[in-house]
Amino acid sequence: MGDNDEARRRLYGLISRNPGWSLEDVAAEVRCSLAEAEQLCEELSLLGLLTPASHSPSGYLTVAPEAALTRLFSAEERQTAAHTQLLSRIREAISTLARDYHRLSEERSEQVEVQILPNPALVNVFLEDAGSTARVRMRSMHPGGPPPEGLIDDMLLRDKEMESRGVRVEALYLRRTAEVPYMAGYLADAVRPGREARTADYLPLRMLLFDDDVAVLPVDPDDSGQGALVVHGQALVRSLHALYDYCWHSATPSHPVQASQTVDLVLDGPELVIVRMLADGVKDEVIARRLGISSRTLSRSISGLMERLGAQTRFQAALRIAELGLLN
Repeated sequence: MGDNDEARRRLYGLISRNPGWSLEDVAAEVRCSLAEAEQLCEELSLLGLLTPASHSPSGYLTVAPEAALTRLFSAEERQTAAHTQLLSRIREAISTLARDYHRLSEERSEQVEVQILPNPALVNVFLEDAGSTARVRMRSMHPGGPPPEGLIDDMLLRDKEMESRGVRVEALYLRRTAEVPYMAGYLADAVRPGREARTADYLPLRMLLFDDDVAVLPVDPDDSGQGALVVHGQALVRSLHALYDYCWHSATPSHPVQASQTVDLVLDGPELVIVRMLADGVKDEVIARRLGISSRTLSRSISGLMERLGAQTRFQAALRIAELGLLN
């Protein structure tokens, strides 16, 4: 049939110049089949150059190219405007869903923040602050050996301070740690209303939990010198409490100091003076000088008094004496 563009131009011109011709006449002049002529007319109709007309012998009327172009642009502009409006509605709907989803997502999820304390000094500072701000409970798990004996008084003082604020204190230690004499004394003293200590043959890792939203864990469980990780957020701390609960219920409770062992303790005059001066922080040499005794004699007296109280340190002895009301 030759080039379609040329055929379309000839067909368009013949229909325009010969409005009385049938489509068969036009096809014969263009030298194409009737089916090919119909296809060419459809293509011209899509371009807006022909419009169907039932009263025309060819079935079509021609449209001026300028008018066809104007109509084509107008149609495209209408479609573009409609498409733009549709996109705008879709964008708005998606934005609304995204905001709602973000809000729902925030309601479903909880934030967890991890803080790194790179050395033991920073860890100790954080623990002091966390202990002083705990509101409900503090739980600790100690899988290693016993702490230095010099820290026992600090531990008792911390426990006592928390007890005074109504904070429940729970501690887990290895059973072999509890066999060390000064630790046995501490664990016995640690059992009070609101305080409890238990021992186990195995504990998985060192862990301290403050309330329900703060946990302190070692960076390296085998090397405490590497510092600690502080986890803020109930989502993860709840799981750590569940682990602690499992270890706690599998552990053995420590036995408290029996009141019957100390309730009948009676101090004579010199012992009462010693106790009161020790409670006031008076140094041993000053006490010995005021009593007119040697430092060795004073040391034996203090040791005997601590043995009768079942105390391992002077601070423990002071706590026992205060609880028994011997300073009143």
